[in-house]
Formats: sequence, C-alpha cells, structure tokens
Amino acid sequence: GPFQDFPQVTIYHEEEGSNSNSFANVGWTGWIGSISGMSSEATAISEIGVTFPDSSFGKQSRIGVPFVFLLRDILNFEKSLPSIRKRVTSARRTCDLILGFGDGKIKAEEDGEAPFNSVQYSHSVANFMDDKNLAPVNDSWHRRIPNVVYHGMDWLCPGYSVVLQDKLEQHRTSLTPELVINDVISIVQTGDLHAVVYDLTEMTMYVANARGSQETGPLKAYDRTFTRFNMTELFELA
Repeated sequence: GPFQDFPQVTIYHEEEGSNSNSFANVGWTGWIGSISGMSSEATAISEIGVTFPDSSFGKQSRIGVPFVFLLRDILNFEKSLPSIRKRVTSARRTCDLILGFGDGKIKAEEDGEAPFNSVQYSHSVANFMDDKNLAPVNDSWHRRIPNVVYHGMDWLCPGYSVVLQDKLEQHRTSLTPELVINDVISIVQTGDLHAVVYDLTEMTMYVANARGSQETGPLKAYDRTFTRFNMTELFELA
C-alpha cells in the first residue's frame, strides 16, 4: 500500500481550560485514528490484530466503537491506567485484538500495580493482564516472566512468541530502548509498517517506518533507523 510513503507523527496540544491531554499520534498523513501514540500524561498505546484466537475471546461484532477511535480518545482524555481500564471495559467493543497500555507515572514497587497491561479485547471480553495473569499460558513458548508483559504477532503465535520470550528473558533486567531496538524487535522481526518504542519514565519515543518507494535500505520498519523524539519538549511547543 501507499502508507510507507507518508509517515507522520502528529502532535495535538491540549485545549486550554479543557480536561484533555496533549498527545502524539504515530501514523500517516490524513490518518485520524490511533494505533500507536503517547500522551502528555506519560501514557502510551499499542495494538495488534488477532487472526488466531482461542475460544476465550468469545464473539466479535461490527457494531460498536471503531477501535482506532477508542484508542485515540484514550490518548486524548484518559489520565491513568485505571481510567483507561474503565473506558475500555465500558466501551461497545468490536473485533479481536491485543491492546497494550502503559502508564509511566506508576511505580510498581510503591504502588503495588504494574505500569503496563495488555488486553485481550473482543466484543465479548476486555481482560486486562499483567505479568502475574498473562495469557495464553504456555510453558514452552509464552512463559510468564516477572515484571514483563509481552505478546508476539498474534494470540496463538508460537513461532514469534518464543523468540520474543527468549529475548526478554535474556535482557529482562537490562532493557533499554536502544537494546529493544537493536536486539529484541529486530530479532523477533515485529513492526513491518512502523515500529514504536516508548520510554515513559524519560518521556521519549522512538519511531521507524517501512522503506518508502523513493528510499533505499532495508524494507521493514524494524530494520531501519529509528528517530528519537523528546516528547516533553514537543508537548510544550506552542
């Protein structure tokens, strides 16, 4: 498709006197939904479609809130992981997805809550998961790792999940954005069209896009150069 020729990070600034957030929407020119992005409240979103669910997903529906607008509203209005959880569980949900939400304000040891959750998402369910209740459970290709929440390219996806699992176990206590870029997602080979890495404690975001039709170099986003964004500075721009 044409998307790789028009990558764009759009910064929306909060309206003075409103209860909204400034946020960055990682997408393409003309794209108004959200699948990747970060807010001035140190929250971030991620998403991947589910082609291989299991029976725990229940039903899908084509009647409801399009998930790209639900995710955009979360960036625009929600202030914390608990408020994100409330919006998602009360939404008129549609298709099978895995969502990811992070909140850089949460200190796990002090707050007793994980700063990142994944969500098994469908019309029927919205199951928020941390490192202690992560699913699906499989001791060979999707083990639970302390303080880590992860999914491969799908729900039932042993080929990708086992590589991601092994890399995260290898680097669990030493993960940095640079290490994730150089020795996790590039090895797992996840993030074809665009790849985004967030550091919510430092308020930085790293973005790579697939090769455009007029560009040279590697094809997939995960193999290309990442651009680092200082989100604090960008949100403060008038």
